Amino acid sequence: MSAAHVVVVGAGVAGTAAAWILSERGARVSVIHDRAGSSALYSGAIDDEPAPSEHDRAASELEPDARAFVAALGLWRLGPLRLATREGVVRQASGADRALLDLEPLAGRNVAVADVSRDDWDAPLLVGAFGASDWARRTSTRFSLVDVPAIRRGHERRVTSHDFAALFDEPERLDALAKLLEECGKDHDAWLLGPWLGTVPSTALRMQSALSKPIGEATSSVGGAAGARFEHARTALFRARSIDIVSGRVTDIRERGERWVVEFDPADGARDHAGTRKRNGNELETTAAVIATGGVAAGGIAFVWEPERGAHGFRLPYTAPVALSLDGEAGDSGGSLYGASLESRGLGVLERVGVHADAEGAALRGSVAVSGLYAAGDALAARPRTVLEAVRSGIRAGRSALLRGRA
Repeated sequence: MSAAHVVVVGAGVAGTAAAWILSERGARVSVIHDRAGSSALYSGAIDDEPAPSEHDRAASELEPDARAFVAALGLWRLGPLRLATREGVVRQASGADRALLDLEPLAGRNVAVADVSRDDWDAPLLVGAFGASDWARRTSTRFSLVDVPAIRRGHERRVTSHDFAALFDEPERLDALAKLLEECGKDHDAWLLGPWLGTVPSTALRMQSALSKPIGEATSSVGGAAGARFEHARTALFRARSIDIVSGRVTDIRERGERWVVEFDPADGARDHAGTRKRNGNELETTAAVIATGGVAAGGIAFVWEPERGAHGFRLPYTAPVALSLDGEAGDSGGSLYGASLESRGLGVLERVGVHADAEGAALRGSVAVSGLYAAGDALAARPRTVLEAVRSGIRAGRSALLRGRA
């Protein structure tokens, strides 16, 4: 029997988890990916749905398949951890990019905060905010300002944190920074830097191995180093698992007999194997499809406001035989939900709206599952918008799609 072929639409955390579990179970996987979404723009902190009580905490833990995915991605460590943010907050998290500094083991010690002359890094203000946090006061943890002359050229003060982090992917520049930190931080127990330890995962790991004391970052801003490291780790995972990546924007998902067709417009400049520029209207035929295109924040669901014709609500940016739902109320099966008023329901609807689906991620028409079409991550309605929930839902949708493909 030939391997089932499943198409995953979207390459964020949920889509990556779905593609991984499908390849792990022997399916042939194609991932159609357009542009960076919320996963590639995240801060590096990993959150989970909070457990109502200690008694229920086991329900929020990751199952073996999800933990295996985290290990295969090779980017994160799971918590609980305590992180410093670029906004001066000391917060708990369920995990984080390995480049981020976990403050919990440093309770009661002296953490050096690098004072680097960056326009987006106010180290004196951050030292005061971190030191005044409830956690620092309770644990007698100190944060100290230490001057680090890491700027070599004037423009490095103003470039984005992503571009500044990319400078240290160069081994010579990273080695020079490591030497500088060893000299400046002799009286401290750890180093806290801005989100500058490289745009590839190996850079931060090399720095952590080079120093004699713990070192790590604060959280990244949108479009910063943490998101770039996720994209590198995702690409490496896809390459290792021989997962096919198609660069393009999906325009239509439709049934063709007992199979599904995913039509897409290739990204600008996409060419076929002969080197000829591809035309619009390419398609992949598949036994099942997983929709992991994100929510409103990522552009996977569009907010519609057309007062001249009295239309407002939400729709998918492609056609698909699924319904959007909000607070349990499903719209039509054309991927739209009109009449959802922000004035009456509040801005929270932006996180609650999504594809109407059952507990296994199968898209629903009314109360009946659409055979072979699944949703995951922020594309789902009424699910927490967290990294670990995206992992769980991606794993669930991938397993369900595999069962459909084998059937």
